[in-house]
Amino acid sequence: MRLSILLITIAGITLAIWLITQQGLDNVIQAILSVGWKGILAVVMTHILQIIFSGIAWRVLFHNSWSPSIPAFVHARWIREAMDNLIPMVVAIGGTFIGARLLTLRGLKSSDASASAIVDLTAEAISHIVFTLLGLGLLIHSGYHGQIVKWILIGLTVLIFSIFIFILIQKSGALLSVERFFSWITKRFSISNALKGLHNNIQGFYRNPKAILTCIYIHFIAWFLGSFEIWFILHFAGVPTSFTQAIILESLGQAIRSAGAMVPGAYGVQEGGYMILSSLFGIAPEMGLALSIVKRLRDIILGIPALIALQVLEYNKKQVKSII
Repeated sequence: MRLSILLITIAGITLAIWLITQQGLDNVIQAILSVGWKGILAVVMTHILQIIFSGIAWRVLFHNSWSPSIPAFVHARWIREAMDNLIPMVVAIGGTFIGARLLTLRGLKSSDASASAIVDLTAEAISHIVFTLLGLGLLIHSGYHGQIVKWILIGLTVLIFSIFIFILIQKSGALLSVERFFSWITKRFSISNALKGLHNNIQGFYRNPKAILTCIYIHFIAWFLGSFEIWFILHFAGVPTSFTQAIILESLGQAIRSAGAMVPGAYGVQEGGYMILSSLFGIAPEMGLALSIVKRLRDIILGIPALIALQVLEYNKKQVKSII
């Protein structure tokens, strides 16, 4: 399994490198440099806002019950994104549950943290669909009716069906069966059962539709803020772009990245997606690559401190255990 993930990752990185060499390494570097440190700083600051809104969306699920403060959820979201973006080959969507584990260190029960992570992930996926539909609608309204529209509609159909199945699994007794299995394992080997109560807690969150809808809405705002990243990159690079075009590029670019989720980090997929979408507005392909690369630079700038923070937390936890 790990070998196949490694091979897919290498294939994705190889594709990204090939796309860059096809456009000329010097041209791509010049496109990135044209954004400048001010543009990169604007992108980083915008993404910090996205992380804050995503953390708030997660916290909203606990509207009528005790939970850690908003900063705790923002912190968990920050580290969760770092894991998913910088170590996708090892973690995959595991960053979501690492974020949930961090909340348990703040006093939240494991089952509550895990259940909220699953429901939050579902709400975020639904908001992503809405954001993609917004971008697709704006693209069609602009007069474009090419093949990209058809493929994105196919991708959206698959995504909607996948989320429907995911919600069905959560609402059915499937997770309860998993919970019972782990309960049997923990009893047999006398270890802690972190999944106990997971199914019931998920149902508890879904019994508060107002909180779910609010969570979806705030996640949508976080997705929408990503449009400013695109606009800032192109603005500082001196490429005239309307904000409507920035929304289209961000929403459909993220949709293509999600469609390439089977490739860890969407390496190559994200780069190719922004190249294709940028060409719709007459933007040079090397600038389309720059959009993707600047976003990856943003992930590194914000992600490395998050991974260091995680290691510090793990070290401190071990120190406390050794003292006890």
